[in-house]
Order: sequence, then structure tokens, then C-alpha cells
Amino acid sequence: MLREVLEGILLGTFTGITPGIHVNTIGELGVADPVVLFSMGLVHTFLDVIPSTFLGIPDEGTALSVLPAHRLALNGRAMEVVRISLWASTLAVLFSIPLALVYPQLARLYTPGAGRVIVFLLLLVMVLTAGRKAPATLLVILLSGTLGLLVFSLPLTHPYYPLFTGLFGVPAILIGIKGEPPSGENPSIQMGHVSFLKFSFLGTLVGMLASLVPAFTPSQGAVLASLFSRDERAFLTTVFSINTANFIFSFMNYLATGRIRNGIVARMPPLSEKVLPFYLLLSVSVSLLILFYGEPLALLVLRTVRRLPYGYLNGGVLLFLFILAWFFDGLIGVFVLVSASLIGLFTLSINVPRRACMGVLMLPILIG
Repeated sequence: MLREVLEGILLGTFTGITPGIHVNTIGELGVADPVVLFSMGLVHTFLDVIPSTFLGIPDEGTALSVLPAHRLALNGRAMEVVRISLWASTLAVLFSIPLALVYPQLARLYTPGAGRVIVFLLLLVMVLTAGRKAPATLLVILLSGTLGLLVFSLPLTHPYYPLFTGLFGVPAILIGIKGEPPSGENPSIQMGHVSFLKFSFLGTLVGMLASLVPAFTPSQGAVLASLFSRDERAFLTTVFSINTANFIFSFMNYLATGRIRNGIVARMPPLSEKVLPFYLLLSVSVSLLILFYGEPLALLVLRTVRRLPYGYLNGGVLLFLFILAWFFDGLIGVFVLVSASLIGLFTLSINVPRRACMGVLMLPILIG
């Protein structure tokens, strides 16, 4: 058992700090042990902050955190962002334990119609709160949503990869090519303890909600949370908590109903609900271990990034991302990545909040 846990931690660490590599990619290589998969997926949610902060490479869990995290990192607070992620994720693990008493009942009550209502209300609120940018926000929602409808009709192996990398990652990297590398080795969090606990709990609740709705990613949950957390640190605390909570509750959903809400549980064999206490205990143990090594690892990556020519580094990562798109899905994958990147750049050019790009998933959910 210890060997499986350590294997999962090592794999999750690798995927967490490597730009463009997701745990689902490793899962497709034949990893099937549920302890390995669970440990790997959990660790990834703690450490995917590193590439999304230092380079701007998101996955579906951290897509909306890229710009706020980037701003803090470029203002000399890079390690603070990492510490926010580690502690927010740990709190999400702890908050999920008492919520596990009621979650299975909620999961069994869920219906697809309820999911569509949630997504519709989220879209409506997004447009109505945009003020004078409401027409432009609606345009971006429709553009990204149309792209999502088209892409999900294609036989792609990794449809989320080019979509999220293009909408959120490529624009951030292009900006970074002419920018300065992230800085700041002081990890102290400039936020009150009560506020941190409050927004982490909010993120845990939103992550729980997101785990009920198919294709409702943590980043979509972050759209909802952004209505309550305007401050950058509060927003990041919420997003990172959503990311980890969504993973844990998606696993609980699988145990309670057999429904698959993320790529990791799709590779697990059928499991009994009786194993839940073991996995909750495992999540706490793994979280404490990541708190021990996460910051030193991030500091090593930060110092390495700062020693390299940042423009060339971002250019190399950009090339790597396009190569990955081709490796996963050939020319179609590259075309999707280019299309998503153009929408992402257009969104920035008209100064619309990039949460509108989450229409890429919301519109397909509404249409069904």
C-alpha cells in the first residue's frame, strides 16, 4: 500500500509541475490501481499552481487563476501564490470530511435538469454583472461556446487540452514573452486568517457543487466564486480550494452513484462506499506531506526559471504546447489550439473578463 501511495505522489508531482501534462495523460498509459490514481490526482491539484503561476499554463482546474496569479508573481509575490494554493487545498481536504456525511445523499438526488438550471443561472449572472461589457461578454460566451460545441463533436482524444491551453494559456505566454520572470521568495500570505478560512470554505462548497454537474469544471465553479471574491488573494484561495474539493467530491460521487465526473475516476475499478473513510484519511496524510515539500520544490522551480532567458523559455514552452497538441490529436488538435488561442486573444483585446471563455463548456451543457 505504501508503495502505491508513493508512486501516486511521485506521478502527481511530475504532472503538477510539468507544463501541459495532465494526470489524465498519465492515466491513459495504463495506471489502474485506485490508490495510485487517487494519490496522483490529489497531488496534482496542489501543485498545478506552479506552471500556471510561473509560466501561465492552465488546465481545466486552474484556468481562471492564471491572470490573478501572474499579477501577484510579477509583483514579487510568486511564492505567496504557491503557499495560498497549498494551504487552500489542505483546508479543502479538511472541510470535505464533515461534508462527506451529506454529500452521497446530494449526489443521488442530482438530475441533469438541475445541472442545466445551475449553468443557465451562472451564465445569466455572468452577463448581467458585466455592466457595459455585457454585449461583449455575451459575444465571447457565444464564440467560445460554439467552439466547444464543434470540438466536442470531433473524435479528439484530449479535447480539453487544446481548448483550455488556447483560451487561457497561450495568451498569457505570449504576454510573458516580452515580460519579466516571476519573482518573490517570501511566501507569507498577506490575508487575514478568518478571511482565508472563509474563502477556502466557500471554494469547498462550490467544488462540491461542481462535482455534481457533468463537464462542470472547477474553473466554471470559479466563475461563480468570483462573484463573492473580488480581491486577488481571496479569489485565488477560492479557486485552489475548488480545484481540490472538486476532485475529492467527484471521487465520492463515483463511490455513491457510479457517475464519472473526472478522468481519473474513469480509470478506477468499481469501488464500495465502505472504502471512503480510508481515502479521506489518505487525503489528509498526502496533504500534510505536500505541505512539507511543496514550497521547497516550487522555490527550486522559481529559481530555475529566473536563471533562464524568460522570453526564450516562454517561446520554448509555447512550441512544446503545440507539439503536445499534435501528439495528442494530430493536425486537428493543433487547429483547435490555434482557434481557441485566437478567441482568448480577442477576449483580452476587448477587455472582457476571461471567465466569459467558460462558455466553451457552459453552452454545450445547456444544449446537451
